[in-house]
Amino acid sequence: MPAKYFKCLDGNKIEISECYKNCRMKERCMLLPVLKAVGKTRAWYGKPSVTQLLKDTRQTYLEIKHDYTINPQNAIASMIGTNSHSLMEGNVPNGFLSEVRLEDDITSGQFDAYDMKNKTLIDFKFFGAYRIAMALGKRPRWVNKGVYVCGVNKGKPKWVQEFQDGGVKDVLEISKQLSYYKILMKQHGLEVKDIKVQMLVRGGLDKTAKSYGLDRMSYVVRLNGISEHWIRMYMKAKYDKLMKALETDTLPPLCKNRWNDLKCKEYCGVNEFCPYYKEKYMEHKK
Repeated sequence: MPAKYFKCLDGNKIEISECYKNCRMKERCMLLPVLKAVGKTRAWYGKPSVTQLLKDTRQTYLEIKHDYTINPQNAIASMIGTNSHSLMEGNVPNGFLSEVRLEDDITSGQFDAYDMKNKTLIDFKFFGAYRIAMALGKRPRWVNKGVYVCGVNKGKPKWVQEFQDGGVKDVLEISKQLSYYKILMKQHGLEVKDIKVQMLVRGGLDKTAKSYGLDRMSYVVRLNGISEHWIRMYMKAKYDKLMKALETDTLPPLCKNRWNDLKCKEYCGVNEFCPYYKEKYMEHKK
């Protein structure tokens, strides 16, 4: 199901359609055009999308089963990334395909762009600086910067943490998505020889971004992709788990990617329906 409620600044909920008509607060937290942009979520049509399958199965299951809530403040970054695709679509040159949705027997996906001449699948990602640094293979290292010349540490070695190249590129989740897009495209006669991701720094090239070793606003990352055999098995297994849960009305296992429960507490719109969250956090509040 698509999201039904917004979470207001005071913690209470309002139906999204009612929010559009009239704000229940003294004044709107966002202007109406922005609220309408963040309020758009995907409806359930009986077949999961690639991105729905790549989520933890419990989260997708609960989003399908319940009228859930989204926090507009937390949805801004996602909204910017999603709506920026229309800007890219309007500027692709001749010889490119853009924003085409394809499907097979288990799922559907919409690729951002495809260079037909060079047979290159292109994806646009608006990420935080840390995530881009990880995708580039940057890792923190302690570097000696001489000695302290004053203060209580005068004469002692001065060690500073810097993010440097040379680590393993953290692109597995992106590779899963685009590798399955590659399969969908192959099934529809579009050969993919190369995969490139244009990553743009969501928060700008500020002090934090520079501390992670970034020196520009955008980076192109080339992906090798995942073997067709492996990604087919993986996505089919995810599909089977989700559909079995829906057919038997059985809650899937606890999510693995909880970010030490930060995702549960701050970024999950269906946490109020999750037994883990209710027992650990809602009961604790009571």
